[in-house]
Parts: sequence; structure tokens; C-alpha cells
Amino acid sequence: MPSLPPTFRPANAVTRRDTNRASDARRGSARERGYTSAWDRASRGHLRSSPLCRYCELIDEVTAATLTDHLYPHRGDQALFWNRTYWISCCKPCHDGFKQRLERQGRMALDNLAVRLGLPPLPPSSAPILRGT
Repeated sequence: MPSLPPTFRPANAVTRRDTNRASDARRGSARERGYTSAWDRASRGHLRSSPLCRYCELIDEVTAATLTDHLYPHRGDQALFWNRTYWISCCKPCHDGFKQRLERQGRMALDNLAVRLGLPPLPPSSAPILRGT
């Protein structure tokens, strides 16, 4: 069976793995970003009160929620971090796929999602929290 020819990789080329590693180092650990034991307790309580994925419900699917997501990225803002209005129960596939795509689309996409979920959009005074706005 024929094999593929070797892939050319320049000696000092930056790989995706290098880029991801550098990004993770700048971002800090989960605990440094505010995900403390207090968050763990609050998140578990939220999941008990809202056990189904809200994003799956939008497409008429029933899926158990495993994460508490911040609808709007808090970027270290503790007031937004602890604002339970924007805590959303979700499953990992929705958090890692659907939600991340919306975050890359920007503020308007997240505001539209908030409305679809029956929540008020984030006030304009919080605009600097999101990139690209």
C-alpha cells in the first residue's frame, strides 16, 4: 500500500499547537479567572433549578445540561460574572460549538440569542466587555 510523502515543515514554523499553548498561558487558570469553589456551588445550584440545555430547547430538543454558561463573556468583570440573569444551563456540545460561533459573531448575535431565550439584552454600558463591538 502506498504511503503519503513526507510533509514539508520549515524548522521555525509556528504551529497551531504553539499558538494555542501561548494563548492558554496568557489566559490564566480557571481559578485565576474566577471559577472558584463558590462558583462551583452556585453553578451546581443553577443546574439543579434548570436541568435542561436552554440552547437545545431552542431547536425543540431535550438534553441534560452539564454546564452553567455565561451568555455574555465576562472577561474578568465580577459584576457580570455573578449576574445570574445571564447564566444559561447548557450541554457541552452547545457550549463548545453553537455558543462559541455566536461569540465570534459579536455582540449583536448574543443580544439576539438573549431575546430568543426571553432575556433582556445586556445594557450598552457593558459594551467594552465584548470584543469587536
